[in-house]
Amino acid sequence: MLTTGFKLWFGLCVAMVAAAIFAGYTTGGTETGPISLGWKGGIGNHVVYTLLMIGAASMAVMGVVSQAFRDSDPEAAIELLGTEEAPEAQPEVDSSWWPIFAALGLSILVVGLVVHAAIFVIGVVIIFAIGIEWTMTNWSEKATSDPELNSELRERLMRPIEVPLIGALGIGVLVLAVSRILLSSSASGAVLVATIVGVLIFGTAFFISTRPSISRGLVQSILFLGIAGILIAGLISAVVGERDFHHKGPDHHDDSHAEVEH
Repeated sequence: MLTTGFKLWFGLCVAMVAAAIFAGYTTGGTETGPISLGWKGGIGNHVVYTLLMIGAASMAVMGVVSQAFRDSDPEAAIELLGTEEAPEAQPEVDSSWWPIFAALGLSILVVGLVVHAAIFVIGVVIIFAIGIEWTMTNWSEKATSDPELNSELRERLMRPIEVPLIGALGIGVLVLAVSRILLSSSASGAVLVATIVGVLIFGTAFFISTRPSISRGLVQSILFLGIAGILIAGLISAVVGERDFHHKGPDHHDDSHAEVEH
């Protein structure tokens, strides 16, 4: 009997294969090339066709895995483990901010391809760091059936690395983002932006310090939203570019109105 998960992944696989064939014929594919994976005839746009076929293969693998593990069916788990009862289910996990920051890092990377190599490198570093954090978070959430123990395991493993590394990376990226914002603003606008940002940071810190009972999740949400806002503003400012700086040079006298001696 085919599981629900297999049907889902198989359906996505068929859809991506159909999309690849359609893209192949509409971008210059000839004869049976798009159907035969290029064995006889052209496949059209190689990049689009290859990416869609790789995606289809990935969906097929996921379908096979889902069918093999029977969508984590309790009866299948009991039969496989040889026990009388199914193992304790994993607890529900909270929502994560890592996908949002991963998308933001990808946006920075793409913009860096057009604007500047330094921005591209920053995007790569952000994606790499978030990939590690996201992976460790997923691992810790499913390490045991005790959420508190899972959190403690993650704290012990990642805190010695996160504090110095993420702190240094975060400060550097935020400083660069704020500098892009200030350089793209006018002279008076830069002063106004710096004042507003400073007031917001001070006000937020004061608000959190006067409420010791505030939940950790709310504090993290405030910090994540603030960092995301600064990064997005810095990204937009980098695309806009710096303002024109007019440097005062030596005095030049206009001799156009000077009397010409004859």
